[in-house]
Amino acid sequence: MKKTITFAVALALSSASLAAHANKLELRGSINYGYSQQADERIEFSQATYLIEVSQQANMPLVYAASSWGQYKDAIEQVTVSIKDAEGNDIIANQPITVAADLTPIANTFYFDQGRYTDFVSWILNGVTAEGLNSQTKLNLQGPREFLLASTAEFPRFINNPRYVNATLTSSVETAAGTSSLYFQGPVISIQEATLDSDGDGVLDDLDSCPGTDARATVMVGSNDSGVTNSVDAAGCSIADHVKACFAEANNRGDAVSCVSHLAKELRQAGAITGRDQGQLLRSL
Repeated sequence: MKKTITFAVALALSSASLAAHANKLELRGSINYGYSQQADERIEFSQATYLIEVSQQANMPLVYAASSWGQYKDAIEQVTVSIKDAEGNDIIANQPITVAADLTPIANTFYFDQGRYTDFVSWILNGVTAEGLNSQTKLNLQGPREFLLASTAEFPRFINNPRYVNATLTSSVETAAGTSSLYFQGPVISIQEATLDSDGDGVLDDLDSCPGTDARATVMVGSNDSGVTNSVDAAGCSIADHVKACFAEANNRGDAVSCVSHLAKELRQAGAITGRDQGQLLRSL
């Protein structure tokens, strides 16, 4: 029986990216001491719990690197903070101003340092609001080297349940009514990389239909380089992934050639490749 090979090409394609990292981190812990200050209202809290959500840019360029440390720029999109008291009630805390809130960044970096005995990481977002007022946010984590960072091979990967790791958050925002600030420090209980793009194709893992995307610059058909620019669709599959699937699912070479021919036609009709590209794919078979 002839095997039917099916494929789908999403209309939204993007250039394949090789940068892989978490797009959001969720940090949970307890507060030894902290306060929220706005105008003449000050709330102090201790023995409370916190949730800090750090939304990071999709692609953070590495600007400095050494054997044990590195610095990335254009790091933060948003930082949000939730604080609950001992009874589980929400404590109102001033939120740091973010890039999304019309902040012009002066410094927007992520820094890590794997020292001999301790690891240290820091997110810094300093900028000026649309009204010309200053905003400063700094989040630091520090702890024993074996309990904070699991790896820095591609991008710093955090240990989910760190031990003896402390967090310090400082936020200061100028307003017309005066300086608004938020500060607290306390141990980290868990670090969750909420949304990952493990293969760096621009599509988060929970939405990625092709884990381990073939992100080479051009589409390889077996050992033949077609010269056609590779790209990734909205489902996280590159053109090369689709070509490989044709061969993997085919009963024979004829079926594979037919599948790639239909794929190339559909890509051209979707505007993902040109007529010339379509011909190059077929000549590479």
